[in-house]
Amino acid sequence: MEKQGKTIETIDFEKVYAVFKKSIIWVILIFLLTNSIAYLYVRWTKPLFESQSELKIDVKSEASELGIAGINESPNINMISGEIELLKSRLFFNKVIDAVDLNISYYTAGNVLVDEKFKTSPFIVSYKLLNPSLYDRRIYITILNDKVYNINFSGSEDNDNAVEYRFGEKVVTSQIEFTVYLTKNYEPNGDKNFFFTLNSEEAQIAYIASHLTVEPLNFNANTIKVAFRDYNPYKARDLVNAIDTLYLNYTEQEKNLENSQKINWLNQELKEIEAQLEGYEDFFENFTIQNRTNNLDEDLRKTVTAINEIDSQRYHVSKKIQAAENLLSSLGSEDDIISANLYYLPDYVTQSLKELQENIKLRKKVNLSYSENTFAVKRLDKEIDQATAELKQQINTLQEGYFKDRVSLNKRKNELEASFVRLPGKSTEYKKNQRFFSLYEEFYLSLMQSKAQFQIAQAGTTTDFKILSPATTPWMPISPNKVIIQGIGMVAGLILSLLFVGGRYLLHNKINGIAELEKLTSAPILGSVPKSQERISETQLTINRRPKSAVSEALRTIRTNIEFIIPNDKKKIISITSTISGEGKTFISVNLSGIIALSKKKVVVLDLDMRKPRVHTAFSTPESPKGVSTILIQRHTLEECIQKTEIENLDFISAGPTPPNPSELLLNGEFDQLLEDLKKIYDIIILDTPPVGLVTDGVLAMKKADLALYIVRSNYSKKIFLNTLNKLREVNNFKNLAVILNAASIVGAKSYGYGYYEEKPKGLINKIRYAFVRGV
Repeated sequence: MEKQGKTIETIDFEKVYAVFKKSIIWVILIFLLTNSIAYLYVRWTKPLFESQSELKIDVKSEASELGIAGINESPNINMISGEIELLKSRLFFNKVIDAVDLNISYYTAGNVLVDEKFKTSPFIVSYKLLNPSLYDRRIYITILNDKVYNINFSGSEDNDNAVEYRFGEKVVTSQIEFTVYLTKNYEPNGDKNFFFTLNSEEAQIAYIASHLTVEPLNFNANTIKVAFRDYNPYKARDLVNAIDTLYLNYTEQEKNLENSQKINWLNQELKEIEAQLEGYEDFFENFTIQNRTNNLDEDLRKTVTAINEIDSQRYHVSKKIQAAENLLSSLGSEDDIISANLYYLPDYVTQSLKELQENIKLRKKVNLSYSENTFAVKRLDKEIDQATAELKQQINTLQEGYFKDRVSLNKRKNELEASFVRLPGKSTEYKKNQRFFSLYEEFYLSLMQSKAQFQIAQAGTTTDFKILSPATTPWMPISPNKVIIQGIGMVAGLILSLLFVGGRYLLHNKINGIAELEKLTSAPILGSVPKSQERISETQLTINRRPKSAVSEALRTIRTNIEFIIPNDKKKIISITSTISGEGKTFISVNLSGIIALSKKKVVVLDLDMRKPRVHTAFSTPESPKGVSTILIQRHTLEECIQKTEIENLDFISAGPTPPNPSELLLNGEFDQLLEDLKKIYDIIILDTPPVGLVTDGVLAMKKADLALYIVRSNYSKKIFLNTLNKLREVNNFKNLAVILNAASIVGAKSYGYGYYEEKPKGLINKIRYAFVRGV
């Protein structure tokens, strides 16, 4: 068990090689299988083509155009992502199917693969669908000739339901009204069987969605890739071109629509602002009319000045009134008249007052010379009274005028003061309206400028998106990739082969060489017999026909080893057995006997396998009714049963008829007597015994032998068989037990090989294996 454990821990490369060599046919089959699958996959898989185009998207932020810094850190990514989503949206798909005619598809009806006749169909169908159930169904057409055709709406290629019509004939059914026309692509000797499908909108959208790929190429360069996959390269190319064109037109329309919406909004805003400005202009006009000015600050200054002037005038008027009153009050006293403030009175009053004062002085002088009753005095008194009365009249008149002037000045002052109080409020309202007017006016001009810009942009709108690389016709399919598929087939074959060999190696429970045999048993290994390169259908004596073969040389080596084990001067009984049949027990028996006989020793082979006798076949003689069984029952004598062989000194005794009790025959004394009789005649007695793993006959014979040889066949005997061998040594105490490895590999460090021996392979297979071995 310990030895077995060690074999598990290490890799036996000889065993690996032996397993590989044994599996070489399976390895070749696996390679053929995987590569055949790869070939069939490539052969029966429709080539898929992909057409690509490259678009460049210029990112222009509206905010940056208006001088407002963007707040998004990655505007390009969002822009490209938005455009990709637009291209992959159902809205855009609807535009594509509206622009590209995908309503009907034409195919060639093949046995395995179908081929779409995109723009190359030999016929076209003009139809008006009445029953939607015909959508997405195959409708088969068989072109009989250039005049008539068969059409089948059942969905199968069976022509039993087909109806014959003429090309160009309008056909009206309950499901569809249609007319089929031949095209210039029709070839009289071309394909005849076709079918077409009426694609529903959902099917068209699903088709585009499943075959269209849009992905970014370079975020920094703002480029994206538009790819479309289809089994028809022209269809893939046309769809990519259509998608690119539709996308550019759509973006341009969207941009114009955006400008139009902006212009409409600006027009509405401008109208509202114009109404506001007209209201302010009416206000300013009415204000100017009402206030006769539009400069209230100047008016305020003038009002203050006017009030000051009126106050000055009022002061002077008051002085005049006071002077007039003083003068009137002083007219009764002739002395004080002169002292009165005459500065504010008119000159004619001053002159009248001077003349009055002169008359008063004259009267005083006259009074000194004349009495008051004199005419001169009376005349002077009269003139003085008259002048005084006239002066009073003048002063009163002036005083009335002064009073009026003062009243007028007070009224004017009150009016100015009232206007002065109202002016700040009007000024505030005026300035407020003026400020709003300026703001609306500035905003109005700004909107007018923006409107002009958008109108210019709308008039000369060009899309910011460019086609850097237009769609081209894909001549090489993207799948199946023949190189990759075939490479996968090769790699899969290699991996499966390795797994197969590895599995067989792990599951291999047979003995394959001397080294492994030495690990499993402590019994001495007497030698190994290489596997014959000649295929032998049954056990045969071969050493006389090929005395220089590797098998013969190996048996000679075993013969020499036997001489070391058993003294040369002794009559020797050698039993040869194995665990089961088929391990080469009889082959070793007869050929080892022949090798020993060639060394001038008399040798006899006893076939003790009375259940399955085979020794006679090795010597190419028929099965004899005389043999070991008849000797043991004393029906025949020993001499009657001994048969000669073509090798001198080599005889054999066949098993004879199969007895019902072989084991009991070997237990009686007749068998011992037989051996003793043979010892008198032969030097070496070879006992070909039955397998010890099946019956006990072999063990009984081994007990009579001087040397028991246990045959283990390479790559045939299981490791568990060695348990029987070890049990014989340990339990049955067979100390004279040795092992011979039969059919050992011809390669390896511890194996035989060709070349040195005369043995050459025969047959093509053996020659190939020989060449392979020599190569190893």
